Amino acid sequence: MPLTHLDMAILKTIARYYVLTREQVQQLCCEEHASGRGTRKRLSRLRQAGYIVKHRVPVALPGTNGAAPVYYPTKKGAEALASFFDDERFYATNTKPPRADRLAHWIAINDTRMLIEQAVEKLPAIKLVEWITEWETINKDASTTDQFCLHTQLNENPPLSCSPDAGFLIEYQNQRMVYYLEKDLGTSGPKQIAARKSKGYAELSRRELHRKHFPATTRPNFRVLFVTTADSRAKAVHQELKNRPGRELWLTINEKNITADNFFTGAIAIDHQGKSGPLLKIPHSVSQDETTAT
Repeated sequence: MPLTHLDMAILKTIARYYVLTREQVQQLCCEEHASGRGTRKRLSRLRQAGYIVKHRVPVALPGTNGAAPVYYPTKKGAEALASFFDDERFYATNTKPPRADRLAHWIAINDTRMLIEQAVEKLPAIKLVEWITEWETINKDASTTDQFCLHTQLNENPPLSCSPDAGFLIEYQNQRMVYYLEKDLGTSGPKQIAARKSKGYAELSRRELHRKHFPATTRPNFRVLFVTTADSRAKAVHQELKNRPGRELWLTINEKNITADNFFTGAIAIDHQGKSGPLLKIPHSVSQDETTAT
C-alpha cells in the first residue's frame, strides 16, 4: 500500500500520542474533513495494511453514553516512520498493546495535552519544548538496555516510585520549566491520591531527577499539575496535600475551568497555600521567581 503524506502525518500523530480516537485523529490531522467518514476510511486503510491497530475494547466517551474505538501504532508503522523521516528514533515508539483498563485515562490525558498544545499556539511568547507520555522512551538515541521512561523507581526497600501521567517542558523568556501532569477521572479518593503520589514526587524533587527526564530545564524545581473533574474535588485534594511532603510542588486545577485561552494566564491553579493564580504571569516581565509555578 503506497503511503501518502496524510497517511504519514496520521501515523506520526498516533505514534506521538500512543492512543487516539478517530475524533482526536480528525481534530489533529484531518480538520478539513466535513465528517468522520474520510478519517475512518484513512484509519481503516492503515489498519488493514498493518501500520496501526484498532483496540478490541472501545473507550467510553466522557459525558456521553457512547464509546469509540482507539488506535495505536504497530512495529510496522514505526518502521515506516523511521524510513520516511530518516529518523531511527521512531524505532523506539511504544507499540505495546495498551491496557484496556487504562484506555479511558490515556484518552483523557491526550485531550488535556491537545488543549495545552492549543494554548501554546495562542501565546507566541511561550514554547512547548517537549512532551513525554507515561511509558514513552525518553532517551531514544540510547541503546535498548540504557533507555528509560517517566516511571522512576526511587527506592527498592521500602518501595518508592514516581509515575507521572505525562511531563512537559515550557520555555518562556529564556527559562525552561518542567510540569508533570496528573489527570484525575474521579475514580480514587483524595486521601488515597495524596498518600500514593506525594512521597514519590517529593523524593523526585529532592534528588532533582526531573533533570534526567528534561535535561534542558533551567530550573531546580518542577510543578505537578493535578487536573481533576470539579472545584470540590480540586479543593479536597488540596486539603489532603497540605500536610504531605512536597506539598509546595502541587497545583490543583478543575478541568471545567480551563480553556486554550486561559490555561497559562488564567487564575485557574490552586497552590499549596490555597491561592488561585496563573501558571505564568504574562505579559509582565517574568523572572525565575515570578510564576505561580516557582
